[in-house]
Amino acid sequence: MDQVADPRDKLDLSSLPLLPGQALPSQASPEVEGGRPWLGIYFRCAGIYSRAYRNADGTCYLARCPKCNKSMRFAVGPGGSSERSFQVSC
Repeated sequence: MDQVADPRDKLDLSSLPLLPGQALPSQASPEVEGGRPWLGIYFRCAGIYSRAYRNADGTCYLARCPKCNKSMRFAVGPGGSSERSFQVSC
């Protein structure tokens, strides 16, 4: 079954504290599981990969570090990234 990408599904990374080169190679499937898009996130402080699911209104992806409990918000918007995997430091 082919998945059709949502043209609004672009991430605005301008407000995130990610440095150039921190994005991981895209290994997470852009397909959705249970009808809900997700991003692959590697939390460096915890050494753990996790998923961030898009919120119900489709405006962002939400993630929480399993070690330090810091929340991260990945906004969806024009001019964003089409990457599906990210590495973050808390």
